[in-house]
Amino acid sequence: MKLFYVVTFIVLMVAIILSLGLNVRVPEPVAEKTTLRIMEGCLKGVGYIIGASVALGLTEANSPFLKEVGNNIYRVCTTGRLWMAQTKGLRITDQVMSGIPVRVYEPESSIQQPNRPVLLYLHGGGWAFLSIDNYDHLCQKLAKDANIVVISVDYRLSPQNPYPAGLDDVTSIVMHVSENSRSLGIDPGRIAVGGDSAGGNLAAAVQLRPETRGKLSMLLLLVPVLQGVNMKTLGFTENVEYLHNSINNPGQVVYFFHYMSLDHSLFNAFRNNVHTSAEFKKGKYRFLFDQRKYLPAKYIRSAKLKQMGNDIEQVGNETLFNELKDKLLTPTIFPMMASDEELSKFPFTYVMAAGYDLIRDDAIMFAERLRHLNVEVQLSHFPDGFHNDLIMFDGPFKTDVGVRTVNDIVKVLKKL
Repeated sequence: MKLFYVVTFIVLMVAIILSLGLNVRVPEPVAEKTTLRIMEGCLKGVGYIIGASVALGLTEANSPFLKEVGNNIYRVCTTGRLWMAQTKGLRITDQVMSGIPVRVYEPESSIQQPNRPVLLYLHGGGWAFLSIDNYDHLCQKLAKDANIVVISVDYRLSPQNPYPAGLDDVTSIVMHVSENSRSLGIDPGRIAVGGDSAGGNLAAAVQLRPETRGKLSMLLLLVPVLQGVNMKTLGFTENVEYLHNSINNPGQVVYFFHYMSLDHSLFNAFRNNVHTSAEFKKGKYRFLFDQRKYLPAKYIRSAKLKQMGNDIEQVGNETLFNELKDKLLTPTIFPMMASDEELSKFPFTYVMAAGYDLIRDDAIMFAERLRHLNVEVQLSHFPDGFHNDLIMFDGPFKTDVGVRTVNDIVKVLKKL
């Protein structure tokens, strides 16, 4: 009888997940549409579970308990694994560096070598959730295939620890590795920092910190969050219909609020793009609204949207913008706002953009801006990619674009 109830529960959960993801629009070029629908159903289901738990008073929103539940379900959704596995040929250790938890991945063949390249990896999750556990399989893959040391940083998360806490942690790790490179067996001239989404944001931001400038030889900005002033880029407009209740949900702007300690009552202002002023949109950051300078037309799928590059909304809220601009224009919060002089000091930068990502244009425009400043930059654009495809490269939920994405990252890291 117990087996009957277990089977019934599993069947019921599968049915709910499939129904939640059944009608979602997935990127047409992606062959694994059922996989993405299951993922969408899982993530929507997580959202409902969290919402119900908070509504019933079982826990508080963004509590450590809910984050842990969400992280575990997300790992299963994207890898198909209930637990983590270890790749042969790697030594994996959990350590603490400068008071910050990290996980170190070392190829066993290089442990005795004195001058090894290292990647400091910063996980995604909107500065608010996910963990080094969610990226364990990716870090193992990068360390093994690129034959480098990978240090995955368990930086502090918002809203409990808003800006600059997470960035401070990343800065401390960069300094620790640089200053202790000899004892760690690291080449101080081959230190890379990379991450995806919010992690990509932190990777660019740490380069802008005065104390770390000149210590990094490579940046990897993977589907990075780089600006918060334009919530209606062409990429946003073109992709908002895809995976719209999970990865491309406009509601994810709340993570900006968590990170910057802003009130959630600002949601509609951000969503309607009136959190800046009409005058600001025509000023020095005009390129973020008139995207023709830094967004080549070849990256835009819609013929109609290709004609919208010079449409600048003559709307805004000057009073609200004056209250927000100190945060919106801070380069270490949003690196796109950095000056040309600051960006010209970037090391070799690998930028990855996904064609069906809500923030696709952040990556493309940043790479193009670096190119204009004669910074050595490589932009890898995957037309069929989506925001979190880089962690869907193996297991039962593997996607072809996920495999190609990770292989491209490995290829770049072999040059470190």
